[in-house]
Amino acid sequence: MAAATPAWLPLESNPDVLNPFLRKLGCPTDWSFCDVFGMDPELLMMVPRPCVALCLLFPCDKISTPRRAELRAKRGAPLDAEAGLFFTQQLDGCGNACGTIACMHALGNAAAAGAFALDDGSLLGRFVAETAGRSAPDRGAALVAASYMHEASNATACAGATEGAGTEDHGNRHFICFVEHGGRLFELDGRTLDGAGRAFPVDHGPTTPASLVEDAAKVIRDDFMARDPESLDFNVVALCKGD
Repeated sequence: MAAATPAWLPLESNPDVLNPFLRKLGCPTDWSFCDVFGMDPELLMMVPRPCVALCLLFPCDKISTPRRAELRAKRGAPLDAEAGLFFTQQLDGCGNACGTIACMHALGNAAAAGAFALDDGSLLGRFVAETAGRSAPDRGAALVAASYMHEASNATACAGATEGAGTEDHGNRHFICFVEHGGRLFELDGRTLDGAGRAFPVDHGPTTPASLVEDAAKVIRDDFMARDPESLDFNVVALCKGD
């Protein structure tokens, strides 16, 4: 009997852990994740600019199932603005790969928008080239088979500092990413959302590169935190350019 494929381990929402992973993916050294300490305006002002993505880690229990049902009900025809988004579906074989996929979505779309170029020979640069022109499910299947991504992701998980780091204990939490694309705010969650087993980008309306932080924070505050106001298990990091 063939050996079982090792699990994709959950990542920790911690810039000290995630930034070395970004370097492996191909992020240039003048861009990195930083903590977002709260959704209040004065705290959002502390987020360095330019900022090209926010990644949210949230508790699933009171949010995921009802919210996904609402998103399915609202889903219409794909928008023209979705064209050109770098989007990967999270297939079952990827286990706890949501943190990896959120990082990929953040970097891949920033690079596609021209914020920076992925470093030559980088892991994400290789994956983007190998999956150019493919659908989100096909890209997800390629990720399942991409041992180089899996190995780098699990090494990052094992470098975590919290209890349970390097194990399959994800605390029933999930990573997603918010980016600006085509003047729209998109929520990128690789999990299946519709009845046909497909994932899709969620359009939250107009935004600009300058207002991305505030617009994404409003969605996080009103559509995530408000559903579980007593929870302390929300965490947000922002992909920003340093000095």
